[in-house]
This record gives sequence, structure tokens and C-alpha cells, in this order.
Amino acid sequence: MDLILPSKVRHVIKFGTTVAVYFIGTFHLGKLTDSWMSFIWHVVHIAGLSIITSLGLFDWFIGGMSLNLRAFAGSIQEILISPMLYLAMGLLNKSLKNTTTT
Repeated sequence: MDLILPSKVRHVIKFGTTVAVYFIGTFHLGKLTDSWMSFIWHVVHIAGLSIITSLGLFDWFIGGMSLNLRAFAGSIQEILISPMLYLAMGLLNKSLKNTTTT
């Protein structure tokens, strides 16, 4: 039996997943001494969450969001849950530490 979730339930699940990733990253980055990594994490995630929240509220209450806007919101959500930001910051941090110690 194939169950199909309503779009609002999918939106809530995706948003909840994105917020969970944000809090997990915030918890882990809080243990590090490099505050710039935490700052970038917060800026990127809060900006992305603000954009997808605005688009989601527009879609829920006003409706009629185009497919391009839906794809844009999906792309932002994918960026926020992807480990690429965390990995890039870690590699940059490692690179900066190597250049300052040599």
C-alpha cells in the first residue's frame, strides 16, 4: 500500500529536519574554539531558514507559488541539510591552522 503524504505534512517534516540539522551543528560547533565557524553556520542557516519559512508561509496562506520558487526553496533546504557547509568550514579551518603554524 503506497501512502502519499499531504504537501503540508511534507513541508513540516522537511522544515523539522532542517531545524534539527541546524541545532546539531550548533551544538557541535559550540564545542570548538573557532568562533568564526559558528558565526558562518548561524548566518547561513538563519538566512536560509528565513527564506524557506517566508516562501512556505506564502505558499500555505496565499498560495500559487510557481514551480521555480518551489525548486528554489528545495535547493536552499538541500544546501542547509547537506554536510558540505560543515566540511568546507572544517577544511578551511584546517588550512588556516596549517598556514599559521608553518
